[in-house]
Amino acid sequence: MFVFLFLIACNPDFNTNQQDIKSHSSKKRLKSNKQKLKPKKEVTQNQRMKKTLLDDLKNLIETASADREKYVKKLEEEPANQYGILVFKELFWPTSPNEDIADNTERSKKYRKYVYCTLNAIDTNKLKELSEIILLSAQTGALFNIFKELGNTIDDVIVGLYSKKDTLNKLEILDLENLKNSFEKLLSTKTIVSEMLSQLLLDYQNDKNLIKRDNTNLKFHVHTLLKQIVKKSEETEKPKSEIISICDL
Repeated sequence: MFVFLFLIACNPDFNTNQQDIKSHSSKKRLKSNKQKLKPKKEVTQNQRMKKTLLDDLKNLIETASADREKYVKKLEEEPANQYGILVFKELFWPTSPNEDIADNTERSKKYRKYVYCTLNAIDTNKLKELSEIILLSAQTGALFNIFKELGNTIDDVIVGLYSKKDTLNKLEILDLENLKNSFEKLLSTKTIVSEMLSQLLLDYQNDKNLIKRDNTNLKFHVHTLLKQIVKKSEETEKPKSEIISICDL
C-alpha cells in the first residue's frame, strides 16, 4: 500500500494522464460519430435535391403535354377554311402524289399539326392575318417549313418525355439537371419565335417602317425575321440531342 501511494506521490501527472486518456477517447468517439453522420446527411440532401428535380421536371412535362393537347385539338377541330391560313393551299409536296398541304392526307395533316404547334401561342383569330402578311412577303415556303420543322422537333420530344416520365427516377441527379435545362431551352425557343411573330403582327398593324404600305419594305422586314427564326430553330438541335441521349428516346 505504501508503495502504491509512493508511486502516486512520485507521479503527480497520473490523474492528469488518466483524464487526458479519457478525453482523448471521447474525442475519437465524437469524431467517429460525425464521420458516420456526414454521409447520412449527404444522402438526405441528395434525396431532397433529386425529389425537387423530379417534381419540377414532371411538372414541366405535364405543362408541355397540356399545351400539346391544344394544338392536336386544333387540328382535330380544324374548320374548312383551316383558320384562314391560305398558305396551306399555296404549298404542296414535291414528291408524288404532290398533294397540297391543305389536303387531308396523313402527311399533310402532320405538317399542319406541327405548324399549329409552333403557332400555338398566337391567337387563333390572328392566324389569318399572319398568313396574309407572310404571303405578301414572298417568304411563304421558307417560313412555314421552319414552323413545321420546329414543331416536329418539339412534338417528338414532348411525346417521348411523357412516355418516360414515370421512369425518370432511375436517372442520376446530374442527368436530371441536364434534362430539365435542355427541355426548358427547347421550349423557350418556341416561346421566342411566337414573340417574334406577335411583334410582326404589331409592326404591320402600326405600319412600322412603312411595311404595310410598301411591299418592298415588308419583304425586307420579313426576310430579316426569317433569318432570326432560322437561327433560333437551329439552336434546338443541341438540346434535342442531349434529351435523346439522356432518355434514350
